Amino acid sequence: MRNYDVVVVGGGPAGAVAARHATVVGARVLLIEQGDGSGEPARCTGLVSPRTLDLLGASTTSVLREIRGGTLHAPGGRTLNIRADTVKAVVLDRGRLNRELIELAASAGVEVRTHTRAVAATTGRVWIKHQRNKEELKTAVIIGADGPQSAIASWFSLPHPTQLLVASQVVVTEDHLTPDGIEVFFGSDVAPGFFAWAVPAEERCLRVGLAAPLGTDTTALLTRFLGRRFPGEVVEQIRGIIPIGTVETTVGDGVLLVGDAAGQVKPTSGGGIYTGGMCARIAGEIAGYAALAGKPNRTTLAEYERRWQREIGRELRFGLAARRALFALSNSEIDVIFAAIDEPLILSLIAKKGDIDYPSRLVHSFLPHQKLWPRLLALITALGGWGKIEELARLAFAPRDHVTL
Repeated sequence: MRNYDVVVVGGGPAGAVAARHATVVGARVLLIEQGDGSGEPARCTGLVSPRTLDLLGASTTSVLREIRGGTLHAPGGRTLNIRADTVKAVVLDRGRLNRELIELAASAGVEVRTHTRAVAATTGRVWIKHQRNKEELKTAVIIGADGPQSAIASWFSLPHPTQLLVASQVVVTEDHLTPDGIEVFFGSDVAPGFFAWAVPAEERCLRVGLAAPLGTDTTALLTRFLGRRFPGEVVEQIRGIIPIGTVETTVGDGVLLVGDAAGQVKPTSGGGIYTGGMCARIAGEIAGYAALAGKPNRTTLAEYERRWQREIGRELRFGLAARRALFALSNSEIDVIFAAIDEPLILSLIAKKGDIDYPSRLVHSFLPHQKLWPRLLALITALGGWGKIEELARLAFAPRDHVTL
């Protein structure tokens, strides 16, 4: 029976980063991935903040585009054009990023096995299968980085994310795309409970998709949306599940959950590479130290949860509260918000201060500008009154380690 300090299940960005950081502290680590490790097909739009690559420890070789602005579309037809002087996001070749992160893990000393899946696990043991060969492994800590429907979570009776979106995305050809701008579309007829997007990627290619609550036929919605807006040739199609809202606990005896398995995804956008990567660094470090100290119990591993909550927990809770307020709006209420925002100073502040990883920071930038307060009052009314705003403000301004929902 082979013996490892840490076994990581799932070879996406979160799993690869967690495995590498566990190895860095001296642990013997195995990373298993049921696919071939190529990251294809990538069930992701690949739009991230520029800081994300540094966080992951990756190079810029996977960057396809630099994004400086975008156009927001209201249900009633109003558009808001936002443009910054600096790069606000980058579009990634997700497959290339995934391959680089796995290579970095292997270079750091992680043993990587592809075409291998976990078929069972319990405290201190994990059973894996490669083709027809089944093997039992001994390990101090298992890190579940195996997605929102995590088998690791099930086997250890840990909670799964309860709020799920289903997303459909295609790559379409487009000759006249804006090379450094994205488009976002709101409205219940386009994407009920969420939004649709169009993101420039490879040459003459757009990634166009939308998401909606689980059970929605997003394929049919996307087909209709493409016919109206983007009638180019479809060259690729993907579908996936996005968790919204973190789980109650991400640790157990000898086990940690990270990334989508833990619901560590931005509720307002569905993006999880930055948040998952941040949590994965902590997960790998804590798992490695706990294993080497011979104390891989829930009490020791709880430090992982405390640390990721301090780093990103408040922002995720703010995003969840914002999502509750924003995506419960009717089309007419969304139109009211667009009208209130359609003011040069507001759009300029959004362009300068907007941060896709930390949306709560935008709240702070509006307060010194008293002439904007009448428009902000219109926003407050549209968002459901002061009760909702107080909840958002509490999350935006409270110390990040003293916030609960």
